[in-house]
Amino acid sequence: MRLLQTIGIVMEDEMLAAALAVPQISRLISSEETLQIRQYFYQAGSRAYPAWYLFGCRAKGVAGLVEQYLKQGYQVFLAPASLLQPKIGCQIIDVQFCGLSFSSYQALIHQKIQVLGYLPEKFSSKAVLAAYLKKNGGQRYLPAQQVYYQNSATILPSSKEGLYILKSPFGAAGRSGNGEHYTVWQRESLEKELPAVLAGLPEGEGVICSEFIITNDPYAAYADHVIHKMHFIGSNSYGTVCQRFIHRCDWQNLRKQGVLALPDFIGEPLITIGTVDQISEFYPFAAALAFQAGRIIYSADFMVPSDDIPRFLESNKLAATFAERFDQSMPAPIDAYAELRI
Repeated sequence: MRLLQTIGIVMEDEMLAAALAVPQISRLISSEETLQIRQYFYQAGSRAYPAWYLFGCRAKGVAGLVEQYLKQGYQVFLAPASLLQPKIGCQIIDVQFCGLSFSSYQALIHQKIQVLGYLPEKFSSKAVLAAYLKKNGGQRYLPAQQVYYQNSATILPSSKEGLYILKSPFGAAGRSGNGEHYTVWQRESLEKELPAVLAGLPEGEGVICSEFIITNDPYAAYADHVIHKMHFIGSNSYGTVCQRFIHRCDWQNLRKQGVLALPDFIGEPLITIGTVDQISEFYPFAAALAFQAGRIIYSADFMVPSDDIPRFLESNKLAATFAERFDQSMPAPIDAYAELRI
């Protein structure tokens, strides 16, 4: 009789606690308990969204990672990321739902544990992502930008519109790692204030100055700031449907103030879907992102100005794992990910 292999699904502590509907979690969840929880939670569509992609949600048509691995004949247990260590007691670890340091990854591999869902921690930096994209032949898919440090020369990158955005190399959803909003600047204001901004940076910490991309999108009533979010599974884009965040910028206020926090300038988005087929260079752009290939899900945020050449903003593994589908004709991304050959 063949012994069942065991997969440990590892999730960030707070996210796992939310999925389990408990205040905090500080222990492993056995395979028997995981099965019981999955059977109960699958019926409850009102659960917190982390539960959807772990345990599935019948109301949303999502099987979830636990069920997909059970169907493949594996025993499945759950672990908070804080308890992940090489002797955790399984043959396979799935870290799609958490970050993993390179040293921890090496330790697991050294113990002959197969690691799924791993993306090197260095890719959490926008500056590193840009450098890898450039190295992979994707220079044309980057906005004009510069990384500054405390003692950097304050020469601005080129910008046809004379408009810039300052952002931390680490952060997401328009906020830097410290929680502060990205800021949008007119050239004259930034030239005046950039020396003071750099002087206030902690030693060794950088800031990215990028041209602010204007879209004038004919597929969004000529909106001037449209962000596309596309899922990738492994090295391939997942289908042709993307999510779009459509914004209309407050030019009058920016001209008056010279600088605005990003949400004050772009306002609340209209969130809808679109397709990438009409973007002439989407697939070469996607190929240039293949340095992130692996058994992972990630999303890439990009914009398309009037020259129809995508401009890469950032990619994010954790933000891509939610179970909602942009394309209702395809399985949820987490289900498609789970079906990839191990």
